[in-house]
Amino acid sequence: IGNWLPKIKQNSTQSAIAQNLCDAGVDVIIGGHAHVMQPMEILTSSVDPSGSTLCLYSLGNAVSNIVKSNAHPAECEDGMIFTVSFAKYSDGTVRVEAADVLPTWVYKSSSGSKDSYQVYPLDDQVEDWKAQFDMSSSVEKEARASYDRTMKIVGEGLEASNTYLTAEREAKLEETVELEEITEPVVPAA
Repeated sequence: IGNWLPKIKQNSTQSAIAQNLCDAGVDVIIGGHAHVMQPMEILTSSVDPSGSTLCLYSLGNAVSNIVKSNAHPAECEDGMIFTVSFAKYSDGTVRVEAADVLPTWVYKSSSGSKDSYQVYPLDDQVEDWKAQFDMSSSVEKEARASYDRTMKIVGEGLEASNTYLTAEREAKLEETVELEEITEPVVPAA
């Protein structure tokens, strides 16, 4: 969804739109325009209880010049790269397999009258962001704060979504194996 509102906080209108999309059979919803990160969750279709939708209400600001100020909270500097994996099964069905996020942080620096914006990928597998990105200690501290804000908002939903998707994948694989076993040709004994 390219431009759903509101800015800053998720609300009941977004939830209702997301549920309607889930009920229509949409597999993944990726929201934007809120200028801050918003939660992630799995929705269950009210039309078909076996249907579900992975919903990320907002990616935040992956690339933006909106930075912390009196008018904007620090969360306006936070964004993420969202990845979704799909799997196609032998019966032809395609399902969402897994999701992941890579938090990003927009840092504004100034030199004279010129502003510069740097988007940092905040990969938790990188042990030393300060060395990796040639950051000062204070900039690294702000980057860590951004990472923590992002994971506080989406971390629990990401974990719950992947737990759900793993269980769904295992059930689908079990069902597929059972179908394959049932449809094996029976060879009469000689």
